[in-house]
Amino acid sequence: MVPDVRQPHTFAEFLDVHLNLTPDFEAAGLSVEQVADVALLAVAHSDAYTATAHLVSLLGGLPVPKDEPNDFWFQLWQASGSPIFMPANISSQVLRALRGDGIALAYQLLSVFEEMNQEQRAAAGLVIGQALEENGVSGYKQVKLGEWWLRDAEATAWRVVYASQKRSSVDDQSDFREGWRLR
Repeated sequence: MVPDVRQPHTFAEFLDVHLNLTPDFEAAGLSVEQVADVALLAVAHSDAYTATAHLVSLLGGLPVPKDEPNDFWFQLWQASGSPIFMPANISSQVLRALRGDGIALAYQLLSVFEEMNQEQRAAAGLVIGQALEENGVSGYKQVKLGEWWLRDAEATAWRVVYASQKRSSVDDQSDFREGWRLR
């Protein structure tokens, strides 16, 4: 699963400063090397997008929500103690993440992870591990698969939140470089 691309407003500033590509520059005039440079800058500047894509990918590895009364999502709700895992309660955040804005989903998941006690986390991990194994991820104990998924989802949600809050303008980058310059 890859979210729709939504470039931050400051990316145009980075292209202008680092590659001298103004917003009205015609792309047909770019050399292969300039295209590669744009791609590298985009990757370096896209940590929130990349983390959102990974978070969506993690959810994509779980069963698709169904109308069955005792489906995976209901079992996850019961195991975790959090109704946030019910599709009706998280679907708008998942759809926003698919449009490239994963901040609401990240906050929602971090609040769930923070509220779960160890017993709930282990129970949720087992439910997730069973589902992952049914979807073809195997070779490890179900409880470990679920534990890894939960840890990965939690760390990725944190990356989305962190990336959305940190400053990353051209001036911030210059200040950082200047501050670390050896004197």
